[in-house]
Amino acid sequence: MRRINLTYIIALGIAVAMTSCTKKGDTGPAGPTGPAGPTYTGAIKGHISLYDQYGSKVLTGLGNTQLSLNGAAAISADAEGYYIFGGTKTGSYTISAINSGYADTRLNNFQFLSDTLNRDIKLSQIPTFSPTALTVYTMAGGAGDSVVMTFATDTRARNCIIFLNSTSTVNNMPANYLLSYSRSIGANVPRAVILIPKQDLLNAGLASGASVYYAAYGYSVSDASSYEDLGTGKTVYTAVSPASMTATGIVP
Repeated sequence: MRRINLTYIIALGIAVAMTSCTKKGDTGPAGPTGPAGPTYTGAIKGHISLYDQYGSKVLTGLGNTQLSLNGAAAISADAEGYYIFGGTKTGSYTISAINSGYADTRLNNFQFLSDTLNRDIKLSQIPTFSPTALTVYTMAGGAGDSVVMTFATDTRARNCIIFLNSTSTVNNMPANYLLSYSRSIGANVPRAVILIPKQDLLNAGLASGASVYYAAYGYSVSDASSYEDLGTGKTVYTAVSPASMTATGIVP
């Protein structure tokens, strides 16, 4: 009588059992997604602060500030500068603020969930002074450009700002500048000088020997109105003088 190897029989049985338990085939269509999160209603509120062109706080005219939430009809701050958007639902919002004589500003793309969210807003005065002359010199040794801005004197220190671009359409808007530089103008001082390193110009994509175009403005001290342009990631400078001076330089 032939003997059957017991170890072989046990191993064969385990293999058959494992094969019979294995399932193959499609996993089937994905199930439905869960419901959206809850929507709440609350309020966005805050306080307005105004600053003059020297960076000093202004305590009058706060109630003249007009505010708009996501482009809807504007509301006014009260006489003390407080505002509130009631009945606000969960979502993403932008607040725009304007006040005559001050630079427009925004609080861009912030999230509101529920209850009450506080968002204070600051606006700087549009400068009443502008540059009277702008001259660009290429520095000896090819180190960069020297930009000289001339202003009428003032008994208080102020600021100025320049923007540069590869085209003559240079100005303070994000689409029209590559680089910006600001400087202080001392009290009773008629000019400011800004040195633009050659490497900055090269890093901005300008080639040696190419023309570089400059625009100079008066600029509010401690600018509170500037904000980020979401499309370009650059700063939107609104607290600048209405008039500017332009000049052309050369990349060393």
